[in-house]
Amino acid sequence: MSTERRDRRPVAHRFHRRYTAVVLVLAVVAALAAVVGAQQGPRLRDVSYDASGLVSRPAQRVILTANQALERVSADDVRVRPSAAHTVTSSGNTIAVEFTGPLAYDRDYTVTVAGVRAPGQRATADLIASIRTGSTDVLALVPGGGGAPDRIVRRSLDAGGVTTVHQAADITEYARLSRSLVVVSGSDASSSVDVVPLRGGVQDASSEIEHITLPTARGRVTALHVADDGASFGFEYADTSTGQSRNTGLYVVDMTGTHMPTAIAEDGKPTTGAVPMTVGQWAYVPRTESALVRTGSDDLVLVDMSGRADPVRLGSATYLHGFVGTGTTAVVETGTGIVRLDLTDGAESALQAPAASTDAPYLGRIAQLTDDTYLRVLGDVRVDGTISPRIVRVDGTRASRLAVTLPDDASVTAVCPSPNGQFVAVATKSASDELVSIVDATSGALEASIDAASVDWCGALPSGDEIS
Repeated sequence: MSTERRDRRPVAHRFHRRYTAVVLVLAVVAALAAVVGAQQGPRLRDVSYDASGLVSRPAQRVILTANQALERVSADDVRVRPSAAHTVTSSGNTIAVEFTGPLAYDRDYTVTVAGVRAPGQRATADLIASIRTGSTDVLALVPGGGGAPDRIVRRSLDAGGVTTVHQAADITEYARLSRSLVVVSGSDASSSVDVVPLRGGVQDASSEIEHITLPTARGRVTALHVADDGASFGFEYADTSTGQSRNTGLYVVDMTGTHMPTAIAEDGKPTTGAVPMTVGQWAYVPRTESALVRTGSDDLVLVDMSGRADPVRLGSATYLHGFVGTGTTAVVETGTGIVRLDLTDGAESALQAPAASTDAPYLGRIAQLTDDTYLRVLGDVRVDGTISPRIVRVDGTRASRLAVTLPDDASVTAVCPSPNGQFVAVATKSASDELVSIVDATSGALEASIDAASVDWCGALPSGDEIS
């Protein structure tokens, strides 16, 4: 027994010596790392962002994560190239750079945070992040011919060709709904509404199409619009079950609830079985569950389509042109002119309209690109009585003709900006053809063209009582 104890004692001593040595080595390494870290300053560990969101929505963030906690970072410490308006917040080891508006498509940006340091350390460092924004595509409705079905196709702006997303007979309207499409088909006498599931950007053949039950046995669906978050969609519905249009008005379908159309009553609340609010024009306010409605009697009402908030009466208007920037401002036409209407407080301000933007007998719809920039179709009357259109770009107090080529015998039926205002879809119609040209909103340079009547960008514009 004594021999075994003598043999074990050196082994135990060797183990303790090695353990102590390892601990000392680790302590030295940690101390050296701390010294090196203090001398080098913080380093960038991770960058996260949504490439598609950056080009389609305002208030999108790029998150920079450092390898250690940081002192507070201010907006003066952050530089973005190419330049883009932004705000900055920081907490712990993260820095959030939030962009005021959407960024340009398919472009490289560099975000530099200068002179960051860890609390209690003297060394500073620059954190540099490179990001690339997403590209864009459009959905277009291509009519079938010779008995072929109509097709909803996707056209990417950075690649040629189209991809069929969904096809069916007699499609009249469609809209993107999160990972689905809402598709309206039928005739003036009878419509149907389907929610088509998508997978990989096309119809998911393994999932069933949802057929929405309409308020009456027969009815006509028009003016389809979808909330940006996909939580609901709405449309104008007319009961045609008696052979005449009755009870025409606004309905909402809550995709988080029953999926049943519910009337927006005259008091501006979703109410089952109510007589619906009449509609001259309407659209969802961007990035909200609210809708701006011009009623059949030209009253202007801000309606919460979820029913959680009371409607807001905003006076009257004779036409809704669209929304500005983040969506809190609308461009509306009143009996005295065109104004910018603040939807948060009802305040109005005059729209800049240089002489060159109004010097024509025909004045079309205003397509807002940024807070200070918009496009407008102007038209002169030809000898044969038809309209010869041109597109004018207004930048503050200056107006100039957008250098876009329009077919000689065609009329402009729509001008629809991309979500970030970088491009615009110009829809034209002639006696024999319909065409959508995607052009640069600044130069007018052609990016792509599609043989179609319109694209899904046009779904953001209020519908009803259409003018080009």
